[in-house]
Amino acid sequence: MIVLKIIGIAILSIFALIILALCVKVRIFAEYSEVDTKVLLQWLFIKIPLYPAKKNEKVPVTESERKDSDLDTKSTELNSAECDNVGSDASDVNPPNDELKESSEAETQPKPKSTLLKDIYDSHGIDGLMLLLKRVFSYIGTYVGKLMKSLVIDELYIDVKCTKNDAAETAIYYGEVCSGIFPMLGALVTKYKVRKYDINVYPDFLARHSSASFAVKMHLYPIYLIGITIGLVCRLIFKVLIGFIVKLIKYTKNKNVKKTDNSVSVENK
Repeated sequence: MIVLKIIGIAILSIFALIILALCVKVRIFAEYSEVDTKVLLQWLFIKIPLYPAKKNEKVPVTESERKDSDLDTKSTELNSAECDNVGSDASDVNPPNDELKESSEAETQPKPKSTLLKDIYDSHGIDGLMLLLKRVFSYIGTYVGKLMKSLVIDELYIDVKCTKNDAAETAIYYGEVCSGIFPMLGALVTKYKVRKYDINVYPDFLARHSSASFAVKMHLYPIYLIGITIGLVCRLIFKVLIGFIVKLIKYTKNKNVKKTDNSVSVENK
């Protein structure tokens, strides 16, 4: 009994640690500018650079290795040339008969059978398939909406410099950028959770080209992400996949019954 109690306490403590770890925020940092772009993911003490990814360092090749590789390539080229010559001589001696090959392939080729896609189309029809796709996309859309609402933007900073060749064109372009970016930021702030944000759009009449940069810091909870993912999988299984499989099984049973009836009628005749 004591051993069972110890095992139970150990299992419960492991589950509690896992739940506590899933309740810790996953932080995402993203920065963009003309000089550099960085995307970093952090969970607990683990930091994962998403962009740019770490590249494998190239090992320098020595001169001896280069010479060996050149000799290997030359030997392979000579061997391939000899093989081609031998193959051409053999083809001249015994030319293939294409007509006999085509006839034998046609005889041995199996007859086309009913595929799974055809059975699915016949069992559900175009309306059933469209209904299934509509359900799948609606569930995925609700999942993406919940995922976006679970994201919390802690900090958002945007810096945009507007410039054109002429002062009048620069002013017009500055107005166009402001009319496009400020309503978009307002919709973002009202729809999602944005705690701290700042945007700076300004015209520069002396610069040669426009530029933009931003920095964003956001977080989400892994336990919520796992919960909505499990909900999506359950909906797809119980509301889409099971009905799909049941209809397909009924169709295959009816198809087999029709085949047996036809075979019996032919034998009676």
